[in-house]
Amino acid sequence: MAGELFHLRDPRPEEKAVLDAYANAEGMDAIPSLEGVRVAANEDDEVVGFMRLAISDEDIAFVNPIITHETWRGFGVGRALMEEALERYGELRLVSRGGSIPFYQALGFEAIPWEDIEMTMVDDCDHCDMRKECGPLPMGKKLG
Repeated sequence: MAGELFHLRDPRPEEKAVLDAYANAEGMDAIPSLEGVRVAANEDDEVVGFMRLAISDEDIAFVNPIITHETWRGFGVGRALMEEALERYGELRLVSRGGSIPFYQALGFEAIPWEDIEMTMVDDCDHCDMRKECGPLPMGKKLG
């Protein structure tokens, strides 16, 4: 770990409050559990970002959510989390907030139909008071 800005690992139970605080700071609800979560931790092993994957009945991995602490944006944290998950699952789908679309496009994600998104995520967007301001866009990427 010496010399690395951050590393990826599984979360520890005592870190859930930190992850929930990161989600809350982005206007999101607390994550339901640590299942499917990977974190990025700095050289002091403090969480600087995380990703939660929800796996559908069809074994498709959905990013819900990915968050990098604001002071760590631009250091490759989100990219590293996304690339690791894509390597592991071969395909990722998500609903991007409008402001995050350029990030996902830079990683090679493209717009996909809403029908290709897990219904619970569609419902979240459909019932969100901020949908108009958010400008959600379903996106996906497959390896190969």
